[in-house]
Amino acid sequence: MPTTVESTSPSPTSPVATVDPVPGQPIPSASPGAAVPTHEPGRIPHADESSGLRRIATGSTVGLAAGVVGLALPVTLLLLARYRPGALPISASQLLQVTAVLALTGALLFAVSLIVYRLGFASLRAVDPRFWAASALCMLGTVGLVLIVLPIAIALASSDTMAACIQGAPTKAPACLRAVAPLASYLAIAGVWLVWLGGLGIVLGIGLASVRYREAWLSAGAALYALIILGLLAPGLSLMFPIGGIAYAIVALPLLVLLAPALTSRGSHRAMSAAA
Repeated sequence: MPTTVESTSPSPTSPVATVDPVPGQPIPSASPGAAVPTHEPGRIPHADESSGLRRIATGSTVGLAAGVVGLALPVTLLLLARYRPGALPISASQLLQVTAVLALTGALLFAVSLIVYRLGFASLRAVDPRFWAASALCMLGTVGLVLIVLPIAIALASSDTMAACIQGAPTKAPACLRAVAPLASYLAIAGVWLVWLGGLGIVLGIGLASVRYREAWLSAGAALYALIILGLLAPGLSLMFPIGGIAYAIVALPLLVLLAPALTSRGSHRAMSAAA
């Protein structure tokens, strides 16, 4: 007597039952309207996505500290010494030593910021493969910061000579470094351009995150970071060619390095709240 298999269409709320195939009989096909398990390719667990946004927020916070310590304070001290000579109770060589230490600390903090940004973009890479480019560029920026440490150390060691050359004008620093230590200036050239690529990675990664989460604060942060890397073009070119007109870029950069990470941090926290 032949064996018959009776199939019923499950309700939308009932689990889908599986029937073991009988040898010699075809496997019954699912009836129209039956629930079929689906899988969305490229989708990652919510915890991984939140981890990426949290790392972006952390990287922006560390980047804010790096901008304050490594750029805003040194430029403020140098401008204050130039336009208010008696306001600082230290000599020119001591001022250069202080600014070199601040710049070195800021470079280390920015290296940490790039590493954290890279980890955040790597977490989001499972969502969008384009995040790998931002992660790789941030790694190049970290290498560039390592190369910049040596010129800063040389400037700190030869503070008297550098101070006599700069004479309170921060825009003369690239030319003075080239005159005091040509080899260090070449390392600084390579380091500045690698850091520029790292900044480009930050712009790319934050821009992709702003598109994915439709967050205007992230878009604003990416735009300001773009202005920062554009502002770094003039100091970078001045290491290779004697160009003028970089004073406005140097003065404007401290303002941008304070606003860009602040907006990025705000946007990352809003995106995390929306995704929760």
